[in-house]
Amino acid sequence: MNWVKSLIIAFSMYSKIPMPHLNLEEKDMRYVMGFFPLVGLVLGACQFIWYKLSTFLGMPNVSRALIFLVLPVIVTGGIHVDGYMDTSDAIHSYGDREKKLSILKDSHIGAFAVIRLLVYSAVYFAALFWMAEQGKEQAFLLFAGIFYLSRILSGFAAVNFRGARKNGMLYTFTSVTDRYRVNALLGIQFVICLVGMGLVDIYKTGAVFLAAGLVLCYYRHMAYKEFGGVTGDLAGYFLCVSELCMTVVLACVNIL
Repeated sequence: MNWVKSLIIAFSMYSKIPMPHLNLEEKDMRYVMGFFPLVGLVLGACQFIWYKLSTFLGMPNVSRALIFLVLPVIVTGGIHVDGYMDTSDAIHSYGDREKKLSILKDSHIGAFAVIRLLVYSAVYFAALFWMAEQGKEQAFLLFAGIFYLSRILSGFAAVNFRGARKNGMLYTFTSVTDRYRVNALLGIQFVICLVGMGLVDIYKTGAVFLAAGLVLCYYRHMAYKEFGGVTGDLAGYFLCVSELCMTVVLACVNIL
């Protein structure tokens, strides 16, 4: 029963998909990070369904790309974008570690958050529009897998990387996580994702996984250096950056 409750909690916390209301107990949160990638699996399915529907309707590529861009916000409620914006403000404050951590907790947004989100959205839209122009179904199958992969890696980082502080939503989940079983669950899903995407195109999948690995290494280095560890906001930042980089790489290799 704890597994089912963890699954429900994962979707309740990290998506806007309606879920039954639960009274939270510590034992029910042990496997949340292990089920977190399934939110990405659902989101990826929504993206591919939109690709098929927009193709059938003959929609302009600009409109198709815009919906691809906003679907993650619709499904997740923008929780990860919020982390991306908060982290952008904190990094560009150029203050000490404590100041950066305090900025992460500030509910207000600064100029750098807006600037970075505009740049992020423009680059993301350009990559999606390019893929829509190329019109290859194979690319959008791989694109759907990106959302699954990003959350597998995000879950792995949340469970295994050092935390920056002893409070916050991420700490609440990871402090009670059954690390052995969650890592096993994430490992199984990583293999499933690799095989599934590899069956579509092994070379393009390799390029996407390489990009994801490089972003994960950057994320660990940046989080430890700038903040002393990871937080929920930083996890959102990683998710956004990794999905952007993987999409850009996919758009580039899609011409081959």
